[in-house]
Amino acid sequence: MHRFKTQPLATNTLALLAITVFSFFISSTALATPLPNFKAQFNVEALGLNLGLAKHSLQCQSENCTLKSDAKPTGFAAAFFKDSSHETIQLKQTQNELIWQSYHKLGISYKNDKAKQKIINLKLNEKQDKVLCPEKKREWPNQPKLFDVMSIAYAIQHAKLNNQSLQNFTLQDTNFQDKLTLKSTDPKDFVDLDFAEDSLTAVKYLFTSQHAKIELWLLPKYNYFPGKIRIENKDDKTITLSLAEQPKLL
Repeated sequence: MHRFKTQPLATNTLALLAITVFSFFISSTALATPLPNFKAQFNVEALGLNLGLAKHSLQCQSENCTLKSDAKPTGFAAAFFKDSSHETIQLKQTQNELIWQSYHKLGISYKNDKAKQKIINLKLNEKQDKVLCPEKKREWPNQPKLFDVMSIAYAIQHAKLNNQSLQNFTLQDTNFQDKLTLKSTDPKDFVDLDFAEDSLTAVKYLFTSQHAKIELWLLPKYNYFPGKIRIENKDDKTITLSLAEQPKLL
């Protein structure tokens, strides 16, 4: 009469269950924290003047994301300037990374009350593995962690949320392509914003490149959303964006 040995079967079942649970845990923790859909407004300052308001938004459907910025003069500046800019960036947000796809800018300027439009694009050509600027007939090699001036702050936020390295970002402009170097990090800085009664705790980063210097303040209270962005070019011209109100998640 044969005897069935049940203990090895039970042991194998438990081992299989443990492996399944462990595999699920590993695959779950490997998923990145995505950037949520949002709307936000920033005060824009340049040349020591408050020039206007920039409205940013992010909308994602599946992996495809559209980041927009619409900036125009407000208040005192609106009496002297009518110029506006409208930027649209296409991104791909996968399970573990944020990937740049394209940049489109429509600039509208006025002279003698006549509007003049200027359009410029940056596009990723995946077959050639290059970034193209058709209007200027220029091209650059594609790089890992490449982002334009508009999207770089949100790319850094995404990396911070996922404990990814902040080194080796590439800044893509319509005139140049630069490697960004993280020069300093201050995890205990503060920033004063119009909508907050008290100073907000911020993590401040300083990045430099051949053509630009970027200072970025991320707000832990708002999932490390950019609270302040200051960009200085090689001609010492500076533009500063300061969060005007709490970001609205959609």
